[in-house]
Amino acid sequence: MTDEILDYHYSGKTGQVERLKDRVLASGDPREMFLYLFYVDNEEVDLMGKAILDTGNFVYIHYLLRSFRVTNYKDFIQKILCSDSPKYLFNILYDVDYLDKQSRLEIIQRIIELNDDSYITKAAYYYFVVLDLFDEGLSLFTKNFLRANFSIEVDNSNYKGALDKVFYRDDYKKDPDGFSMNCFEGRNGYIPSLIVCHINNSYSSAIKRFYDTKSGVSSHYVIRRDGHVKQVVGLDDSAWANGTSLDPLKDYYNRFATSEIARTINDNANYFSFSIEHESFDGNLTDEQLNATVMVMREIIAYLKDKYNYDFQIDRKHIIGHNEVNPVIRKKCPGEGFPFDKIIRRLKHQ
Repeated sequence: MTDEILDYHYSGKTGQVERLKDRVLASGDPREMFLYLFYVDNEEVDLMGKAILDTGNFVYIHYLLRSFRVTNYKDFIQKILCSDSPKYLFNILYDVDYLDKQSRLEIIQRIIELNDDSYITKAAYYYFVVLDLFDEGLSLFTKNFLRANFSIEVDNSNYKGALDKVFYRDDYKKDPDGFSMNCFEGRNGYIPSLIVCHINNSYSSAIKRFYDTKSGVSSHYVIRRDGHVKQVVGLDDSAWANGTSLDPLKDYYNRFATSEIARTINDNANYFSFSIEHESFDGNLTDEQLNATVMVMREIIAYLKDKYNYDFQIDRKHIIGHNEVNPVIRKKCPGEGFPFDKIIRRLKHQ
């Protein structure tokens, strides 16, 4: 039914939507219900949302809540709190913008119960520093946590700085040598026509994953908050960052892409794209990162001209976000704050 839903969306049909809705509901498939909301009729979010919740499927509960403002989302929180995955819980905390304070604190408390120090640190950093929220009980826990685990004494005047120091404590003093093995050799006959922008909340975690041969992911470049650039994959090769599939049962199915280029080329988008990862929670870049990003893109554009005699088009059709390639699974990458317009203006006025 996936292609039928997409055919309905791309053809601009308006008739027989009730019949399609009834069939989707009758299927009991949370994926089909989510795709119906995403591509056909988001006015049915309460009806479909209740049906998705009843399936108990954590993946599509996550996709639903981050993609739509669900009025009865607190019913979903009780299900989410049953998860034993601190990563899943943090992703809900991070991805669902409209959560109230109580729901955020309940999720963080569940992460604390699971006793995963890295996600406790990440959740506290996100709550206090990124969201700039405050809670007395969580503050007391965080002070004790930092004291016990990192021998850091904090008070209400320095806890944000302490969290920043702890969260980024693993940043590499020296980058790994050479390129990552996580890539496809060559470009499968394509001249790359896309530059895809990504965010990762930690430079060090990105580097670790991109050089871990078991992770199955990489990017051509990673740009740290201070503007430091690490090239992870050579431009001749295809990094594993923008993958699409021709299989309609995959959540990175190429027909899901909002980028016309990624959607209409029937092949893995990694072959015809470059990827740039930025250390950021919301897509906002430091001045140093912005300067480094423009520099890296100029290098890519010069490379394309030199290797293929190809004039890269500097516009929003060709410089895009990961969410335009994989909108179902990468809704918030590279974030609402990502400065596409600034980058394009600077590239055009060299």
